[in-house]
Amino acid sequence: MAGSVTGISVDGERRPVVVGLLADPDLPARFAGRLDDRLPGELRRRVDERTDWSVEWVEDAFEVLYPDHERLMAKARQRVRDTHWDVAICLTDLPLFGDSGPVAVKISEADRVALISLPSLGGLRLGRRLRDVVVTLVQNLVRGPGRAHRDRLASRLAARAGLDPAPAARGSREFRISRFPTARLLGGMVRANRPWRLVIGLSTALAGAFAGSAFGVLYSSIWRLATSLSAVRTAGVVAAAVLALATWLIVGHNLWERADPVSAAAGERERRLRNAGTAITVSAAAIAFFVALFLIIVAAVAVVVPPDYVTQSLGHAATVVDYIRIALMATVLGTVAGAVGSGLEDDTTVRRATYSHREQERRRRASRDDR
Repeated sequence: MAGSVTGISVDGERRPVVVGLLADPDLPARFAGRLDDRLPGELRRRVDERTDWSVEWVEDAFEVLYPDHERLMAKARQRVRDTHWDVAICLTDLPLFGDSGPVAVKISEADRVALISLPSLGGLRLGRRLRDVVVTLVQNLVRGPGRAHRDRLASRLAARAGLDPAPAARGSREFRISRFPTARLLGGMVRANRPWRLVIGLSTALAGAFAGSAFGVLYSSIWRLATSLSAVRTAGVVAAAVLALATWLIVGHNLWERADPVSAAAGERERRLRNAGTAITVSAAAIAFFVALFLIIVAAVAVVVPPDYVTQSLGHAATVVDYIRIALMATVLGTVAGAVGSGLEDDTTVRRATYSHREQERRRRASRDDR
């Protein structure tokens, strides 16, 4: 067990320690709510079992202050000064960047505040990794500054989250992704976008997809075409349908962020990263849409079309492979119809799942706040 907490006391007496979580809306707020339940037990088990740990969290759209890290940290410092919080941990779904690349964690030990960028923690096991990072940061912050604590923090963040120290301004420390930073950041951005929300929101596209798939289920000429195609051609047709849906979503809803000729090199790098995250998010949603539609169509073909009729239409005994190919072709037709229908979806529903839209919202809010 780790040693006792000594960084926070009153007249030498130990007192309860309040850990405050300041979370952006949406995904960060959801994780903050989960930490509210689990974090006290983790802190007792892994930091100091004799301390009375409590956790409070607040949803606050401090993303309007992006990209100024110091303004974010200043807001957390104000929370520590003006409330009974002993430590403040900020959670954001924004990718943060410093001079040396993507920043995962920024910490000010003297002020007992820290900032965590969720995308930098990757797309897999995000909840567990975030809990490990928060516990490690709290353990360091409540014990105050010191070379030994600093070295221990660096080694634990490296072991538990794959983070290494990065050069930072005086008075604060930054930690960056140690290996494959771009791939890990993209994975985290897609996870923060939550592609399944986009799939659920495509109600108009789904209606069009069912209408298009009906032709493939009911018309025997499409059955013959489906069973006559080679596996390579079938795979190509499926890929083309998914690509059509993804492209239609991106173009039809203006999800692609165009280059700004006056932006700096760092801003251009971030724009490309956001566009890559959008492309992967929408592509994953399109694949999930196709798979879900295919499973429904397989069941429909099995129920609606009798084997004898398929045998008569194809000129040979119907097999399971024939049914799968028929369902695939019907799903392709439905996906293309769904792509057309996706243009009628509400822009907000589609754009909410992309960083480009949230970036535009942040800029509009920041512009209003600065007036």
